[in-house]
Amino acid sequence: MYRAIWRVKHNHTIYEPGETITGLSADAAKELLQLKAIEAIAVSPHESLDEMGAFKATLCAMKRPELLSYAKNVGVEVDLKMKNAEICELIFEDAQKNGVDIEGLDDHSLVFFAEKLGYRFDERPERQQVIEMIDARLGHE
Repeated sequence: MYRAIWRVKHNHTIYEPGETITGLSADAAKELLQLKAIEAIAVSPHESLDEMGAFKATLCAMKRPELLSYAKNVGVEVDLKMKNAEICELIFEDAQKNGVDIEGLDDHSLVFFAEKLGYRFDERPERQQVIEMIDARLGHE
């Protein structure tokens, strides 16, 4: 996996700085790395993280609209001029103080978060099922 350093267009999708890019061919990744437009992310998708590490990885993988929506849901004020990485940091700092509001995450981010916590899915589970799994792991029950 890679993280955009600069704005990158790949497969008709624009990735803003800080967003995670997946599905790059080896040649495309090599070219973008040489241009310093992306950086490699060291986290293995088969490696489970601690709860806050998994949440941070989830934030970093979220696209800007999802980040802004989540920030609004949890009451974190952001300036629209901020970069995604700065928004991630604000949300992460809030989560460290106030806890993670998993209900505020969109479906894709919920599944991503669960996978970072070590859960594996053969097919996409129901939203409530994922929330319950994450709740159990975070000790909310």
